[in-house]
Amino acid sequence: MSSAAPPADAAPTPEQLQFARAVFILLEMWPALRQAVIEGWGGPESEEKKSFLLSHLCDEYGNGGASTKPDVDDLTELIEGYVMEEYACELEDDSAQWVAMHICLAHASIFEQGKGDEILAEYEASYARTGSHKLVAQTRDDIHDASDEDTESDVPAPAPGAPKEKPAPEIDEDGFETVAPRRRR
Repeated sequence: MSSAAPPADAAPTPEQLQFARAVFILLEMWPALRQAVIEGWGGPESEEKKSFLLSHLCDEYGNGGASTKPDVDDLTELIEGYVMEEYACELEDDSAQWVAMHICLAHASIFEQGKGDEILAEYEASYARTGSHKLVAQTRDDIHDASDEDTESDVPAPAPGAPKEKPAPEIDEDGFETVAPRRRR
């Protein structure tokens, strides 16, 4: 009696490796997950949580059979739920759906169409263009000026790309807040 599933200790197929690489790249390029890991929203094990998500997706969908074909809606829900649970981050954009759609595209290209090399080359080119693999976590401590010069303020400088702090509202003598005009672009 032979089974259709490969033994647990069998080496992964080239298609399984391509799928794993594609999912890895997609998770690396996902800004919301990158931010959650860099900021440590998942605690000290934020990076391990991302690795677990990668492993889970590869285990669940990386065998290539029709029974492991991902559904965009189910995958979106799974990814959103994981990020919410593990990183305490509620996604307010459609980025989880973007990731899910690309995972489904990779699955179909690799396992159904035999175009793993093409889709992987496309993802790797996008990954190289974004520079995501070179992203370095920068915290306020990293930016702290180590010089012994006296500064006017003990408030650390904001991280590059961080939103600027809003100035305190101006209240007139009647108790109303003065609204500054918007800048035109």
